Amino acid sequence: MRACIFVDGENLRHSIVDLFSPGFSAAEYFPKTAAWQAFFDHLAAKCYGSTRLRTYWYAVEQVEFWPWRLPKKEIETLHKVLNKHEKTKLRIKSAPDGDKAALEIAEELENERRKFEKRFEGWKNVQDGIAAQHDAVEFRRAGTIRYDLFEKDLGTEKAVDVKLGVDLLLLAEIYDLAIIVSGDGDYVPAVRAIKDKGKRVVNVAFETRDGRLLPGGARALSRITDSELLVKFADMKEFMFPSQPLGLRVDDQQGSP
Repeated sequence: MRACIFVDGENLRHSIVDLFSPGFSAAEYFPKTAAWQAFFDHLAAKCYGSTRLRTYWYAVEQVEFWPWRLPKKEIETLHKVLNKHEKTKLRIKSAPDGDKAALEIAEELENERRKFEKRFEGWKNVQDGIAAQHDAVEFRRAGTIRYDLFEKDLGTEKAVDVKLGVDLLLLAEIYDLAIIVSGDGDYVPAVRAIKDKGKRVVNVAFETRDGRLLPGGARALSRITDSELLVKFADMKEFMFPSQPLGLRVDDQQGSP
């Protein structure tokens, strides 16, 4: 049976952070030691003994920043933009020179934007490295993710799930089995459509160290797929951190309780 694996990249990243924190930080993006090819081949073999054709890994194409514009040469407009955030509004109001404070804040936000742009390019470099080092692993970038410069916080993706769902249908002729690595219930309509084409579908879910299902959203998707593949914590750890002895917690090396 020919299998294609469809990976919701942000969902997988959050799953890994949830599974292995505090020893593994979200700032690290993905484990540097991960044996991705072995991991994906393992998933395929566990699903009806199938053979993996390709892994399609979906990631964000670009970042939308908020605020999107900081017009430092238009001081009145700049005040209006900065006053949309309560903390900066109060900072400007309490400053001896409001215009000067507004310009200082704008410069800080621009520095934060440059910092995150560099970080985002680093993510793309990691993705390119994974694709180059592992057979039949391809990153497909689509959509956007919002970054709040005021709060230094990422929002939710837009359109990445749409791209994955569309590819499930467009690529249906090349595979017998679709393996989805995601806990997102938004894929339910696409799953129903490819099942109507006679394809089998498996959803991958992860088990935490204490035996819980992660993420909880996997239940909605698993109810509509033909079956669910539950990856045990110890197995996942061997693929993500193969250099560490089995049984050693990721956070044990950092002295965490």
